[in-house]
Amino acid sequence: MASGTMPADEMPVMREPYDIMRNGLPGAKAAVTHLGKHPVQLIQDNGPTDTLKAKHAMLANTYGIAMPAKMDIECQILSKQRRLPGLPSSRLGLEIMTGDVDRFGFESFLDRPDERPEAPRGDMHSVMENRLGLNKKPGYGPGSKR
Repeated sequence: MASGTMPADEMPVMREPYDIMRNGLPGAKAAVTHLGKHPVQLIQDNGPTDTLKAKHAMLANTYGIAMPAKMDIECQILSKQRRLPGLPSSRLGLEIMTGDVDRFGFESFLDRPDERPEAPRGDMHSVMENRLGLNKKPGYGPGSKR
């Protein structure tokens, strides 16, 4: 039989029929498009970005486009500020700016970096020397002749 011709006793099928034995019954799982994540997990993952976009849109509509831009610049400035080496940095200003100071989650009391026993504790001078590369230069450090 030549390709493209069809016998008179067969019905044309546009696609392959659904195989229930291999694929299971079609139901609610067939309509899910979020790759198997639970709806609550999706809300938790997308919630902060969605609320931030909504907050920026509300501020732009109320105070003008300069207000969200100013807040973004302030958040960038506050995220770069750190304490001296060896001292824990809480970034309280950034938490206040983003509203995270009011949230209390698992990261607030579990696995805090300052409570880890294996965390390297160094004094401020040695950490700054490592950061600036002073201990790697010849003629500096203990045992060097000057």
